Amino acid sequence: MFLYERALRFKRLAEYEMRRGNIEIAKRYALFAREILEKLINSTKDPIKRRIFEVEINNIDMLLSGLNEFSVRFPRAQKAQMLEKTITKTKIKSKIKERPKRVSSKATPKAKTRKQVKIPEEYKKFLIAEIPDITFNDVAGFENIKQELREAIEWQLKYPHLLKELRLKPLKGILLYGPPGTGKTYLVKAAAGEFNIPIILADPATITSKWFGESEKIVSKMFECARKCAPCILFVDEIDKVLPREATGTSEASKRIEAQFLQEMDGVKTGEEGFIIVFATNEPWNISPALIRPGRIDRIIYVGPPDDEARKEIFKIHLRNIPLGEDIDFDELVELTKPNEIGYYSASGIAQICNEAKKILLRRWTSTGKKTPLTMSDLIEAIKRVPRSVTHEMVKKYENWAKSLSY
Repeated sequence: MFLYERALRFKRLAEYEMRRGNIEIAKRYALFAREILEKLINSTKDPIKRRIFEVEINNIDMLLSGLNEFSVRFPRAQKAQMLEKTITKTKIKSKIKERPKRVSSKATPKAKTRKQVKIPEEYKKFLIAEIPDITFNDVAGFENIKQELREAIEWQLKYPHLLKELRLKPLKGILLYGPPGTGKTYLVKAAAGEFNIPIILADPATITSKWFGESEKIVSKMFECARKCAPCILFVDEIDKVLPREATGTSEASKRIEAQFLQEMDGVKTGEEGFIIVFATNEPWNISPALIRPGRIDRIIYVGPPDDEARKEIFKIHLRNIPLGEDIDFDELVELTKPNEIGYYSASGIAQICNEAKKILLRRWTSTGKKTPLTMSDLIEAIKRVPRSVTHEMVKKYENWAKSLSY
């Protein structure tokens, strides 16, 4: 549901700009959201999902209608007041809030000095660029992966002279693979936030187009944008859908996209362009072999289900600032979520357990009128409701694929 969340994010941004009276900016964000939702409708056969997408498109159309009316009928001084009425009329509730400032024992200049991403205007239609407000401190476990990402990015930013002295080429491309929900996207965002650099997000819906030659242009512009925003991370999610092993749909179109993508990859001068390319996939065996070779992909990293220590930290992260009862035992939670004959809990599975426990707590608060703390029994009940999403067969398949690599 990454694309759906992205569409909702654009919708919220449209509502936010609407409240501020920035009509044209709000229109642009609303149109971005509508375009993504249309792609989602065309790509799914699930009637429930289609209905959800259609409702959101209807809301956006009402929003656009209101924006167009205000642009013509009302002077700027009256727009803010009228826009508030439109939001109430269409039942769109803005949930945009200022990001909370990071709390630490030291002063927090980092949160204040985060640079704004000035993405060139011509790329705003199809790319999102942002500096995430999370760092490696917000990621439980995966210390080896953090170290790989740290070296790949930090060496280019801080020690280019040492790389040149040692004639050491920094990494150009990294592939993160593993089961769904293990935190691949979150890790990349944390890496960008750790070094306060933008992350440019791309995915199959961003890159593929029904118009002849348009996808190749988007790929070219994507790399141009990365050069202009450098230092940055260019993150391409679901790369197996962009560069599949076996062409889907129009084979000629797939070949042209692949040729353009590989040409751009080969044209990246390692260490001089100022950006690194990170790919993510749940199905690495479906990626075109032309991409997976040294010089294009320099590191292939498995992101698997969290181990005991990581699960413990994930529980602590998602339950911080929640009133906890004295019977909460994180070690017991680790034991209860250990792999069994069914499979493993992913990082998103642990997060879902915490959300379910919070819902149980909220129901108790609303029924009793008393804000009692979260108990161990609440968490145990939540564990029963959330199934393990990573099977042993899935893990074995990833292991077999890794063994088949030539490097």
